[in-house]
Amino acid sequence: SVDLAMTLLRPCSVLLLCLSVMMAKSSVDTDKAEEKMYSCPIIQCSAPAVNGLPGRDGRDGPKGEKGDPGDGLRGLPGFPGKAGPPGLKGEVGPQGEKGQKGERGTVVTDDLHRQITALEAKIQVLEDDLIRYKKALTLNGIVNVGKKMFISTGRKHNFETGKSLCAKAGSVLASPRNEAENTALKDLVNPSKQAYIGISDAQTEGRFMYLSGGPLTYSNWKPGEPNNLKNEDCAVIEESGKWNDLDCSNSNIIIICEL
Repeated sequence: SVDLAMTLLRPCSVLLLCLSVMMAKSSVDTDKAEEKMYSCPIIQCSAPAVNGLPGRDGRDGPKGEKGDPGDGLRGLPGFPGKAGPPGLKGEVGPQGEKGQKGERGTVVTDDLHRQITALEAKIQVLEDDLIRYKKALTLNGIVNVGKKMFISTGRKHNFETGKSLCAKAGSVLASPRNEAENTALKDLVNPSKQAYIGISDAQTEGRFMYLSGGPLTYSNWKPGEPNNLKNEDCAVIEESGKWNDLDCSNSNIIIICEL
């Protein structure tokens, strides 16, 4: 019976021994497992995770430095822009050298030549008519000398009225400036008559001048004249061709104009 009990307890002892060994080993393995758990990366120690949704795009980073120019081909030129405002006019440049003699002008066409010929003929007719009119007018008191024409109005007025009368006709009081003109003017003066001439010393006493303001270039005064007797500021020409000074208000003097 004792042997029987020992025989039955022997397997239990072996079992207890095995349990003890396993517990001791388990304790050692547990310590190592904890040490291993704390020393390993978290991602290895954590449980497998489920994939989440994609995150938002990150912000743009700072602009990088300008890169080197590329080696690409140059583009085509663009369309020209609008013209700008005109600039200031520059200074006149130096005079250039004289150019060569130009070619002879084009020959006048037959049509133009006919027109010129017709105009020349009309001009000749007008000149002939003018000559005839001048000759006819000499019968009424007109004398030609050079390019000047003396015209007698046949009227008697004072000096100022005579100036106005000539001005209305587009002329001025006669003013002989040389001996030939003085002789031509004398021929229009009737015997025992006098005619005003366009000179006066009203502006400066004793200094006779043309009505235009210029100094005399010719004179033919009588001896002792001008004498300014009774404030005589105007000049007349007598039938002898000599000059005398009279009062400008004298209205018994012939008016002769010149063209």
